Amino acid sequence: MNPTFGSLKSFLRSIASVFLCAVLLAGCNSNTSGNLTESGLLKINSVAAPSAENYFRIPLMTNPPDLDPILVSDTTSDGVASKIFNTLLDYDPDLKLEPCLAKAMPVVSEDGRVYDFELRDGVFFSNGRKVTAHDLKYSLQRLASVRSKRSNLIKPIVGAEEAINASQKNQVISPEISGIEVIDDLNLRLTLVEPYAPFIYNLAMVNTAAVPREVVEEVGDSFSRQPVGTGPFILSEWKEGTSILLTANKDYFEGAPRLAGIHYRVIPESLAQLEEYKAGNFDVLAVTQGIYPKWNKSDKADEVKSWPSLAVQYYGFNLEKEGSPYAGNSESARKLREAVNLSVDRNFLGEILLEGRFYPANGILPPGILGHNSERPAFEMDRERAQELRAEAGYPHGEGLPTVDLWFNTQGDNSKIAQVVQADLKKVGIPIDLKMLDWGAFIEATDSGEPSFFRLGWVADYPDAENFLAFLFHSKNKGSNGNVSFFDDSEVDRLLDESNVIADMDQRLALLQQAEARIIEKTPWLFLLFGRETVLLKPYVRNFNPTGMCDDVQGNHVRWHLVDLETAR
Repeated sequence: MNPTFGSLKSFLRSIASVFLCAVLLAGCNSNTSGNLTESGLLKINSVAAPSAENYFRIPLMTNPPDLDPILVSDTTSDGVASKIFNTLLDYDPDLKLEPCLAKAMPVVSEDGRVYDFELRDGVFFSNGRKVTAHDLKYSLQRLASVRSKRSNLIKPIVGAEEAINASQKNQVISPEISGIEVIDDLNLRLTLVEPYAPFIYNLAMVNTAAVPREVVEEVGDSFSRQPVGTGPFILSEWKEGTSILLTANKDYFEGAPRLAGIHYRVIPESLAQLEEYKAGNFDVLAVTQGIYPKWNKSDKADEVKSWPSLAVQYYGFNLEKEGSPYAGNSESARKLREAVNLSVDRNFLGEILLEGRFYPANGILPPGILGHNSERPAFEMDRERAQELRAEAGYPHGEGLPTVDLWFNTQGDNSKIAQVVQADLKKVGIPIDLKMLDWGAFIEATDSGEPSFFRLGWVADYPDAENFLAFLFHSKNKGSNGNVSFFDDSEVDRLLDESNVIADMDQRLALLQQAEARIIEKTPWLFLLFGRETVLLKPYVRNFNPTGMCDDVQGNHVRWHLVDLETAR
């Protein structure tokens, strides 16, 4: 699916890359040595020594908004929180579910409605108290509270819908849910309203992690900044917007971590992060524009690590935004959204701006997710047709078409991509302005439906097509539950709901693919890119083994208690 280019296009790509470095002030002027090795590789001066304290050092572009599991809705927060908390289930390196706080995989009733879990004995919160089934019941019930951003995860459970509604009215923090039963201290039963095939994946999401009731009730909303969990690391220090220090939980039930801790530093500028990595002050670095080709053709090429990502990048339209010409289900609005999709040169974005690390998307579901349609062609650019559609929508020469803001956050290559998209749209008479926010403010704004046009991506919470389609497009998930495009289509809802109660995977996938095709037809997004995660990783790091659900430097679902800095021992 990744487009290939002949020698002429390779030559043009090289020229364009030089042009981009000048125009976009990317990383082409970083302080790397210009010397070549005998083999002709670029020689890069980069320190390769672990910290004397045996800390794994990670850069962040921004402060994580929340570490309370029921509030985590972004990959930055998830990456930190997943090192502090544990869930009933987790994933092995092949993304197969395995027990975590549970002693074994659940016993599921023949009708698919009842899940019986036996918990591990001898698991303790980092405050020293033993974990019981009562803690899991409380933790799951908190997802129904008015503050929760992930109440949809427990909606399939008997009594959860009523609890969520009662919480909205009465501000209850942990409403009683009858379908969550404590059998005894080590046995928990979950009963669903009806069979729901993807439900088991929810129990491996950090939002469903075990938390100690007494701590939550003591510190209240501050639990997001004073988290206590069962995970391999403990939050020791948080300097807002500056740094986060996690230290090893030596009593971790899977074994004491080999690291003394994890030290995060917040540095918003990618070039500044690169200089810190070269100076030996970080052990991993997200690759942004300008870094990849240099390092991949240097004497440090062995530090470039890449893996397929179960993720999609997109620009969403808020379909319920009053006053936006792109909102609603009218033919005019749909044609405008289609015109936007036909205006953007995704090949340029993926092959040149992002240096071959990404490629044009052909839908919502990325390769690697069951249900991905490899036969559907990727979205292409057709500016002539885009102008025709703009005219058919009622703006023949662009007159009267209001300018909308494209909102995006400060991380990574987002600003560079936004500038290119803005220029592409201008060429077809579609005006947009750019609005950049810090990640916390940005995610709060999109959850509340403030922007009419915005940049987001989705990294799989679990390796199932339903995670993309239901979270992002089912009408019940509008807003902070994931559907920030406020997409609402009864036929899509029906297809997704029907797929949930079918155990046969082929039948499920057929319904999910129908849902995806219908969503694409409605064009709620500017569909952009699929790709790979690419990082620089110091050569002394061992057992950092990311999966397709790993969001670059954060190492989601890496077995962090096994990560080792070889020369630090």
